[in-house]
Amino acid sequence: MVTRIRKHARAHLYIEEWMEAKGLSFETLGDRLGVSRTTVWRWAKEQWRLDPGKMAQLADAMGLEVWTDLARLPHRPSVDAVLSDAPDSVYEATLELARRLTRKAS
Repeated sequence: MVTRIRKHARAHLYIEEWMEAKGLSFETLGDRLGVSRTTVWRWAKEQWRLDPGKMAQLADAMGLEVWTDLARLPHRPSVDAVLSDAPDSVYEATLELARRLTRKAS
């Protein structure tokens, strides 16, 4: 069965994958955040409950640099993080290469 992604649908956050990678349980994360483990479970399972502030708290409690890391799988390094200290020329060259590699064949 093919499903369509709704227009303006929220991106999936890999909360449980990050928890597993960091060796954290719902209870441990709840203790760090000062909320119940049920609340953390709801945030992971019912992501529409999250706002940017809660996402930032979750990321901080997991030891992530930025909350946007939750939108990628733990085993995939962030290109932005890799290029954060790169000179502008390297950043621009990498950006152009990424554009070329991801351009659809016409």
